[in-house]
Amino acid sequence: MSKVATLLLCIFAGACLAAEPGAGYELIQQTKPEDQSEFFGGPHIDTVIEVYSKPAPEKFFGKSFKIVLSSLADPSRKELLFEYERAAVASLSPDGKWIVINDRPFRGECNPRLFKKEADLKFTEANNANIRKKAIEFFLRYNKYPKKIGEHMLPAGACFVESVLWADDSKSLLLRLSKGQTGEPLWIDSWRCVYDLTTGKVSTDLDVLNRGAIQPGKYLAPAN
Repeated sequence: MSKVATLLLCIFAGACLAAEPGAGYELIQQTKPEDQSEFFGGPHIDTVIEVYSKPAPEKFFGKSFKIVLSSLADPSRKELLFEYERAAVASLSPDGKWIVINDRPFRGECNPRLFKKEADLKFTEANNANIRKKAIEFFLRYNKYPKKIGEHMLPAGACFVESVLWADDSKSLLLRLSKGQTGEPLWIDSWRCVYDLTTGKVSTDLDVLNRGAIQPGKYLAPAN
């Protein structure tokens, strides 16, 4: 075999080994775009969210996990989005341009991490979003709690902030803030607020969440 052929074979083998999700990983979950939205005039979305796992005895659950993005048109195309070892759930925005991941790296912690689409299956994390911190700080201001309460909520592992719903226009998120009954000075079951992607601010303004929720129809309902 010539040196050129050997080199090409090595490159091809390396590419196969490097392809996502990687050796030993098994598909455990797949979320495809909702075609009903496209039928009613919504955008065509090609992104499929896949979750893979493989045995890893040293990890929390004895497994390691990957969230991989795949193409609906070409399932062989895959791009790594996020790796984790405890718990994480990804949700694609209605327009397909954003992904939010509720990352739970350890007990008592949930942090919504926002990713913006750059091209095709490539999404990049918006590191300046700081959704968890902004939601907790807004909660403290809104409810006029003293600074001391914040010391029990802001540290890692002290409070859950999770995304529960995308707005129809993909420009805001409904958040749920909660804190377990652990003897702390404040217990929170479910306190909800809205994160605005366009401003990076948190509020309780439902108008922000409801933007784009009402679309004109073609016909009037019968008057009877």
